[in-house]
Amino acid sequence: DQDLTARSQAPSVAHWLGTDDLGRDLLSRVIYGARTAFSIAIGVTVLSLAIGLVLGTVAGYAGGLVDRTIMWLCNVTMSVPALLLVIVINTTLRPFFGRWMNDLFETTGNPVFRDTSLIDLVLVFGSIALLKWPQYARLVRGQVLVVRNGNYVRAATALGLGPATVLRTTVIPNVLSPLIVAASFGLGTAMVLESAFSFLGVGIEPPIPSWGRMIADGMRSWSTSPHLLVVPALVLGIATVGFAFLGDGLNDALDPRRRR
Repeated sequence: DQDLTARSQAPSVAHWLGTDDLGRDLLSRVIYGARTAFSIAIGVTVLSLAIGLVLGTVAGYAGGLVDRTIMWLCNVTMSVPALLLVIVINTTLRPFFGRWMNDLFETTGNPVFRDTSLIDLVLVFGSIALLKWPQYARLVRGQVLVVRNGNYVRAATALGLGPATVLRTTVIPNVLSPLIVAASFGLGTAMVLESAFSFLGVGIEPPIPSWGRMIADGMRSWSTSPHLLVVPALVLGIATVGFAFLGDGLNDALDPRRRR
C-alpha cells in the first residue's frame, strides 16, 4: 500500500527496512517479490528440465541424424544472445497476447483477462525456459550415451522390451541424479535471469513486485536512500547462494563416491 506521507524513509520500528519513493513498505515488497522470484525459478526450471530430459534422452539413445539435429538446435539456441532473444520475444508476442486477452474479456466478461500481468509471467516463463533447456539436454544426452551401453540396458533390450520401456525403466532412472543437481543450481540461475530482465525493463512489470525491478528503482535514488538498492540486491544474492549450497549438498548426497 502507498503512503505518500512516508516516502523514502530510513529503516525504523514502523518500517523495518524503510520505505520506497511511494511510501510502500520495503520489507513487504521484498517478501512479496520472493513469491515472484521463487515461482519463476521453480516453474522455469521444471519446464526447461522436462524439455531437456525428453530431447536429451531421445538424442542420446537414438543417435545418428536425430542426435545431430537436436544438438544442432541446442547450439543454435545457445548461440543467440539471451537479452536479444528475450527482447524479440517480448516485443513480438506481447501485442498478440494483449489483443487475444482483450478479445477473451469482451467475449466472456471475465475480469481475469484484463490482468496484463499474466502476459508478463507467460513471456518470462517461456523466454527463460527457451534459454535454459539446451544445457539440460546436453547433460542428459551425455549421461544417456554412457548408460545405453550398460549391460542392464542390453539385457532389457534382449528380453524384447521396446525402446520406450527401456528408456522409462532403465535409462532415465540412471541419469536423474546429475540432472537433479543441475536443476538445483539452475533455480538460482533462473532467478538471476528474471531479475536481470526485470532490471532492464523486459521482464516482470509493475504492479507485480520483482527484485530486479526494485533494484532498478533503487538505482535512481541510491545516493539519498541506499537501502532501496542494498536490500533487494542483498536478498537476491542470499537466495542465489542458498540455491548454490542446495546444489552442492545434493551433489554430495547423490554421488555414491562421496558418501562416507
